[in-house]
Amino acid sequence: MDDYGELPEEGLVDRLEMMAPVDQVGYGVQEMLHVPGAGPPDWDYVEFGARYYAPAQLVKSNHVFSDEFIKLTANPAQGKGGTAFGDSGGPNLLGGTDTILAVTSWGTNYQCAGVSYAQRVDTADVLDWIYGEFGGYLVS
Repeated sequence: MDDYGELPEEGLVDRLEMMAPVDQVGYGVQEMLHVPGAGPPDWDYVEFGARYYAPAQLVKSNHVFSDEFIKLTANPAQGKGGTAFGDSGGPNLLGGTDTILAVTSWGTNYQCAGVSYAQRVDTADVLDWIYGEFGGYLVS
């Protein structure tokens, strides 16, 4: 089933090493006109593009959301980018695989690069809901 992501084993994220590779996938904003300090972005000038992916890394920490969300860094200083506006709900795959670790939830800065957070899919509650509602199939 090449068109579908694979569900993770329960607790997979907890067994991953610090800085494990994660592939962030999404369709978000590619370019937006904004002058810092000039108010909100001009949504009349927004370019949405093709499906993109950004290599990121898992940041292990004991933040308050650890049980529900993963924390990711896309190292913007290396020019890799990250998730962007419109990417929410997109998959975050274990690097180089089709295994879905989480779905994009939010980022921490305006440029949508650097640190972001994603809802874990490998928790018992989420896996039970997916299997109960969808029989385990996720749309690509």
